[in-house]
Amino acid sequence: MLEIIRKNAASWLMKFILGAIVVVFIFWGVGTFRSQRLDVMAKVNGEKILVEDYQKAYNMTVERLRRMYGGSLPEAIFKQLNLKRQVLDQLIDQALIRQEAKRLGLTVTDKEVQQVILNIPAFKRNGMFDPRLYQAALRNAGLKPADFEHQLRQEMITRKLQTVMAAGLHCPDSEALSFFKYQNAEIDLEYVKINSSDCVSAVNATEQELKKWYETHKEQFRTDPQLKLRYLLFSKKDFEKSANVTEQEIRSYYEEHQDEFHVPEQRRASHILLSLPKDANATLVEEKKKKLLEIKERIEKGQSFSELAKKFSDDKVSGQKGGDLGFFSRGMMVKPFEEKVFSMKKGEISGPVRTSFGWHLIKLEDIRPERTKPLKEVKAQIAKKLREKKVKKLVWDAANKAYDTIIELGSLEDYAKTANKKLKETPFFSRKRPAPVLGFSPNVLDMVFSLEKGELSSLLEVPQGVMIAELVEKKPPYIPKFEAVKDKVDRAYTQEKAFELCKKRAQEILRLAKAKGLAEAAKKYGLKVESTGLFKRIDASAGGKLPGPVVQGALSLTMKKPFPDDVFESGRVFYVIHLKAFKETSDLARFDSEKKDIKAQIRRQKMETAFGDWLKHQRERAKIEIVRKP
Repeated sequence: MLEIIRKNAASWLMKFILGAIVVVFIFWGVGTFRSQRLDVMAKVNGEKILVEDYQKAYNMTVERLRRMYGGSLPEAIFKQLNLKRQVLDQLIDQALIRQEAKRLGLTVTDKEVQQVILNIPAFKRNGMFDPRLYQAALRNAGLKPADFEHQLRQEMITRKLQTVMAAGLHCPDSEALSFFKYQNAEIDLEYVKINSSDCVSAVNATEQELKKWYETHKEQFRTDPQLKLRYLLFSKKDFEKSANVTEQEIRSYYEEHQDEFHVPEQRRASHILLSLPKDANATLVEEKKKKLLEIKERIEKGQSFSELAKKFSDDKVSGQKGGDLGFFSRGMMVKPFEEKVFSMKKGEISGPVRTSFGWHLIKLEDIRPERTKPLKEVKAQIAKKLREKKVKKLVWDAANKAYDTIIELGSLEDYAKTANKKLKETPFFSRKRPAPVLGFSPNVLDMVFSLEKGELSSLLEVPQGVMIAELVEKKPPYIPKFEAVKDKVDRAYTQEKAFELCKKRAQEILRLAKAKGLAEAAKKYGLKVESTGLFKRIDASAGGKLPGPVVQGALSLTMKKPFPDDVFESGRVFYVIHLKAFKETSDLARFDSEKKDIKAQIRRQKMETAFGDWLKHQRERAKIEIVRKP
């Protein structure tokens, strides 16, 4: 539960960096076009977008995506996303926004930017803005203050322009009521699932059929380019004994980096959660609150908080530990929960606290005041960090010295003989499956795959240290003979034909269901009819029973037309859907209390649509010149 609460309580810093600033890119880092600083990528009504700015924006976008997905995104994904063009389009949109804002006289002052930053909770300590915390937070996120502030200004001017455009937007009560009814209407779907894997046994291919299919699908078996490298590795392990760190160096680092060792106040709390669905009505909300008050009364009469948490808490993870959530600091929990915990006294038990998860009963177990870790506590940590830095320098110094000698001697092999070093070779490898010594760095792979036979690489930073490599051999892509990939062909053919058979079977079931009912159609094929039960239209997964795209498609069904025109598919599974029931909401009493929020939501949607349409219109009428293709 602690992890769930933390994930739903993203700090303002992360909201600015990864969420809210959707159309903004961070212009910093080392670009690869330093010799072309003033080269123009594109022009927007005469305003230049420089190659350097584009490259920095692209590099940062790639890095951000890799961080979000664990650093494992292959280059092919970026090509499929057409990411280079997307980045350029974003920069063009930004230019159009700036130009319109200037025409309307919209500006963002330094004071306005400063005020926003001062109010970001992630930069506060004890309710006050802390410059050291600000610097440390940005440094940990890989940002410089000037760049963050520049991009924040860009976001603010965009918001101002959107606000101006939204000034004339209106949402009448009738529109809000229709929206409320739509959101709260319930539908019940019955469905039959047909998985492609169930049709595999029906596919029996002869070798002749496989060969014929292979002839028309050869391209999907084309190999990737492959390389074999000869290399010299300067391993970090070989320099560890030479990297000594003195007491004075440790102390100096500690004194110069105090913000790294500051620990904010932490509190340890236990809770009992009675969960509520997001769309819970007022009756259910009050029932859960009443039950929690009854639990609190039992605690006040002497029963154990821990035992009651094990018995009643809907947070089963912490419940097994008596409700214990461990220690946490500000910014790690959802706001109402955090505010209550940090206002309590040790040993105190709160009244019911409402969050997006439901009702909580909270017990404050312990308090750790904020502090700066003493040197003795972090000495080993600092020593390790300084040692790693020294090792890295020694490795790079040795590699640079060797590289100069290699250039003088004319070959990697001659250097190895002179320096009594042993050269190693990789087996053939591709980009998708690089040699283990290389790791998965895109920059390293870009370098080695750009080499020609016999050509020497630059210094390559790899997981074990620094490498100097020479291309021994390059295998261009080729289409293997049928015999070499027969098993792969068989699997691919079987999957394709099973998918086709499965779809035909699903379409036949739909045709039969329209004539005789879904139950009768399913019975003929020995399949089971399942039901979602009533769920609200805003539930994108029908209570977790159906994939989102299937639910989305089913929303267009009506009681007059309860079957779709075709089957739905998700992955390799087909769904035959029937609208069993439709129920309009009868809880209109809630509308008055929610009307204000609904109107605000509709206006936001209208604003986003209007702003998107405006940008499209601006693009159509603007003079946009793409000087260099991305």
